[in-house]
Amino acid sequence: MASTRVHLVLVHGLFSSAKVWRAFETLIADDSELAGLVSVHPFEYDSPLGRLRPDRRVAETDDIADQLGTFLETELADAERIVLVTHSQGGLVVQRFLARKLWNGEGAELTRIKYFTMFACPNTGSGFFLTMRKFLKLWNNPQEQQLRPFDRAVTEAQRTVLGSVVHARAYSDTECPIPVRAYGGSTDDIVPPIVARGLFPKGGVITADHFSIIQPADRTAASYLAVRAALLEVAEGPSPTRRPLAPVATDQDADAPDSDGTTPDPARGVPSPASDAPDLAPYPPPPYGQLNDGQLKGKDRQELVAYLLSEQACQQVHIVAGLGGSGKSRIALETAERAQRAGRRVWWVSMPELSRHMRMIARDLGAPSINVERAWLVGQAMDLVWTFLDACPDPWLLIFDNADEPERLGPPDGPLAAGTGWLRKPHNPRGTVLVTSRVRRRHAWGEIGLIHQVLPLDEHDGASMLLERTGGLGGTNEDARGLARELGGLPLALRHAADVIKAVNESQISLGSDIRNFEMFRRTVNTSAGQDGPQLSELLGREIVEKVCGIGMNLLTEHGLPQAPTLLKVFTCLSIAPIPYRCLLSGPALAQSPLFPGATAESTNAALEGLEELGLVDAYEREDVAHRELAGMLSLHPVVHGVLREDEEVRARPADFYGVALRMLLSATDHRNPDHPANWPLWAALAPHALEVSKACLLGEPRLSDRTVRTEALELARLTARYLIATGLPAPAYDLVVPLIERCAAFGFDEDDREILGLRHEHGRIHLDREQLTEAERVLSRVVRARARILGEDHADTLASRHKLARAIHEQTGRQTEAEAMLRSIVEAEKQVRGHEHYDTLVVRHTLARTMQALGAHREAEAEARQVLDISRRNHWPPATPEVLRVRETLSHSLLSQNRAQEAEQVIREALRDASQPSDSNLVMRLRYTFVLVLLGIRGRTPEAVSELRTLVLDLDRVVSSKHPLSVQARALLDKTLREMPT
Repeated sequence: MASTRVHLVLVHGLFSSAKVWRAFETLIADDSELAGLVSVHPFEYDSPLGRLRPDRRVAETDDIADQLGTFLETELADAERIVLVTHSQGGLVVQRFLARKLWNGEGAELTRIKYFTMFACPNTGSGFFLTMRKFLKLWNNPQEQQLRPFDRAVTEAQRTVLGSVVHARAYSDTECPIPVRAYGGSTDDIVPPIVARGLFPKGGVITADHFSIIQPADRTAASYLAVRAALLEVAEGPSPTRRPLAPVATDQDADAPDSDGTTPDPARGVPSPASDAPDLAPYPPPPYGQLNDGQLKGKDRQELVAYLLSEQACQQVHIVAGLGGSGKSRIALETAERAQRAGRRVWWVSMPELSRHMRMIARDLGAPSINVERAWLVGQAMDLVWTFLDACPDPWLLIFDNADEPERLGPPDGPLAAGTGWLRKPHNPRGTVLVTSRVRRRHAWGEIGLIHQVLPLDEHDGASMLLERTGGLGGTNEDARGLARELGGLPLALRHAADVIKAVNESQISLGSDIRNFEMFRRTVNTSAGQDGPQLSELLGREIVEKVCGIGMNLLTEHGLPQAPTLLKVFTCLSIAPIPYRCLLSGPALAQSPLFPGATAESTNAALEGLEELGLVDAYEREDVAHRELAGMLSLHPVVHGVLREDEEVRARPADFYGVALRMLLSATDHRNPDHPANWPLWAALAPHALEVSKACLLGEPRLSDRTVRTEALELARLTARYLIATGLPAPAYDLVVPLIERCAAFGFDEDDREILGLRHEHGRIHLDREQLTEAERVLSRVVRARARILGEDHADTLASRHKLARAIHEQTGRQTEAEAMLRSIVEAEKQVRGHEHYDTLVVRHTLARTMQALGAHREAEAEARQVLDISRRNHWPPATPEVLRVRETLSHSLLSQNRAQEAEQVIREALRDASQPSDSNLVMRLRYTFVLVLLGIRGRTPEAVSELRTLVLDLDRVVSSKHPLSVQARALLDKTLREMPT
């Protein structure tokens, strides 16, 4: 029979001991409800200031984490319900323990841990100890080192705990859902509350300092109540039998519920339960799998890598420039791998995902959510990222790969050389920037960086590459040198040639051919490159790659895989970004295309295997992606991509080739609402391809004659813009929709056609989110008039635009009465069109409640907000849904305005408790501000309100500029309150 006893494990902090938990132990022992249910186990570890004896060391955090694991396995071997409570560094120990278990695929061993609570944990580092180090310059304590801001080991563990514990969705070898709470002390100056909360969505702030937070005076103390509630919840929970591991998903699971465990109801428009923070995903690693192609060849290349890693290369921008296919990315990848092994932080930026990757870098460096959100909205993203890069205490390497349009790295309103865009010379002496590009001209880069030209391999290094890659199957050294000369020493062409020769000799797909050795391949390819040597031109380089790829594709066609070359050409219609091929190929697009008569899953898989075997695509699995459909990736070299996009067949049948690429994307995103966070991982993988295909279909050459394809491309563009707006990337959304609107006549559409009106609606949303209210009103009012004329006043699309227009008017001072009349009309229409309980209907009703509150109709605002909340509960919306939290904020304001502050306090406390967004997000900061207003409305609570407000102002000062609207508001309220307080 399963035991209901709960085992509480207490983990102390730095320079401390188990004695600090005596207050907790005494209170639990005297608590009649807990005494018979809970066993207390203080976990003791050695944490001295230092060692005087040279034969003894101070244990590192990883050592203590492993020690904790041993303690749980031996002392608590039979325990089935474990609660972990930590203080200060103890929280980092437990996070490291959890992360190391998951990294080792031992998630099943964590299922008996039912709760994890941290008090005053330095989740983003403690600046206090940096101050101490200034006075103790010889102090070298490995435990203290991981309490410093930006510590990489802490960041790695925290990412894993957030992604695979806090936000885990299933029990598996690499995931284990455990409730996690993070609490900070309001007067703690060692680990301030904003640091203690970090990115953990649940927890709070307790009136205490760094030490008293775990010294509860009695059973009414907030810290004791938090632990007590956790213990009772675990004790009363279901039987703690070990849960089985989740089965691996298969392609037959397509009709299963969404990953949140619920089946979406399109009729009701149920919102996603996920957080609205798009920045919690860990930064993806560089494509290190490509290093499996063999050793880096060429003495000059090896010397360049060594130089790029040297101290002399720091605080510089380095442009590695050369022909397409000359191995620039390989040099960068080799540099990245060695830099990471040497302890540097490395970020690899793919140009098709530039804005998203730079946003992820900002969060990876510790930029608070509220800061990131605003910077990307108001156009300050470039400055924000570089502020954090220049402040980063760790050595780092930032790589922009395939920057063949240098101006994309510059500022929007100036030249690249100005050094105010994404590409800048680091002020940080530990930072290095590396760019790979085919652009070698000095005037394109200005004086911003050093240009390192990459030349083709000489015949000796080229021959070595051929011989190693073929395993000696292709012939003699002299034969290999002859082929290397013929291919101009281009590593890309040499690699493809070697793969073809090896496949013909060893193939599992029966490639019978005379091209079995270097000499036969040389005769077949027959270029004029051998005489050009290092002066090989870009044009001739492309010709070589085209001929080599053509040989491989002809072999596949001649030996029973005619779909393989066609599929490769379809892939070239996508972006050069990695292709999540499983989700794209699982739909009906290929079978329905005239390009693939009789296509089946088996024939498609055979085509993929053939392309991979001949080296025409690189296939790999992303280990940082949990979903199988998104983990499988294909990549094409940019030169192969460019060459085959200009293929005669592709240019002769653009509607067929781009049409099938377009329909693969539409099929993969069907019923995947881009506004719902649960769908963002899919959209993140597909967005670069959706951008490329929609632009190519509508603005590319040659023009597509098939109007159906163009119409579908407009729908894909609209959905992609919605995703970009929803995830706080308005700049790429603007760059997508505005050219399509302005040039719609060129591809056969009028600006008032419903397809273009969809893009104009998104254009208005961008202005609204950027707080450009006058421009938003101008754009949206024209959209509303056109949609009402074409679709009808109460069509769902018209109502959506009317709501955005009403919001733009509501946000403008003095125009709430005008907005109210509009919103009442929209609410009644939404009830008829979508229904009383549809999500969109309730969002409009909330906007109406806010407007009534602004007009002083507080009772009406309260009634409207309560009705929205009642419906949300009845329809099982998660309490952490952002819109639900915003409605509760509005309800708190309406109650406060009616002098019902005690009721308002309960509402706003519950909202803060349920919020799953990062503690430094704009939404949570606003909820905290509302909480202060509520406390000020309760007689005798002003000192508490001032304490909370001081903490909020300090937290805002740490994460945003003094000009941020919420910071200005909070500081003004604090000054006013202090002036009015009796002395």
